[in-house]
Amino acid sequence: MKQKILCLHGYAMNPDWLREWLQPIEEALSSRLEFVYPCAPIVCPEAEIVAMMEMFQALMPKSRLGHDQNWCWYRATDDKPPRYVGLDETLAGLHELSLRHGGFDGVLGWSQGAVVAAIMAAQQCNQHTYDYGMRWAVICGGFLPGDKTIKSWFDDEIGMQSLHVVGRKESEFLSRRAADLHSRFVNADWLETPVGHVLPLKYPDYMSRISNWMAEKLDEG
Repeated sequence: MKQKILCLHGYAMNPDWLREWLQPIEEALSSRLEFVYPCAPIVCPEAEIVAMMEMFQALMPKSRLGHDQNWCWYRATDDKPPRYVGLDETLAGLHELSLRHGGFDGVLGWSQGAVVAAIMAAQQCNQHTYDYGMRWAVICGGFLPGDKTIKSWFDDEIGMQSLHVVGRKESEFLSRRAADLHSRFVNADWLETPVGHVLPLKYPDYMSRISNWMAEKLDEG
């Protein structure tokens, strides 16, 4: 029987977009691992997406905007620190999904999805509320959550194996927050890639290093 991995897309993305990005990893492991791609439950307003892209000096093709393409796992308020509105419902939905699948062996998240993956790991290991069955996590472009309620879940180390994938050209702020998150996990590996806030799609060797790490965890399972 194949093991299963939960794959969480980023803010303003959708499952199809993430699956395109993960194609080389899925091809390498598809004989041993079932990839599950849920869609986040909250619609992202187009104006909010454009404003965020401008803030981070990023670009999003117009073809990727609108028409039910842009979703997120929570909405961060402007409070200092922010509150993650909708996160409780998201976690409940992901737990229900894990029950339907008999649990997930691992989780891979990108950007906001990576934050949610880390929160799930902290919830399972430290809060002992929801058990998703996870043994390992791949955190790509993730960062320590800012919501003060969630942040307290990371006060104790998280006893789950993890790989943290961070771009060398990432912003200083997100790089620092990514390192903060990495420090909260025990047995945490670090992979620095030659890109910014994006998966290293143009660097097959780095995508292979991610899939090879995952293959090692499958062997251990």
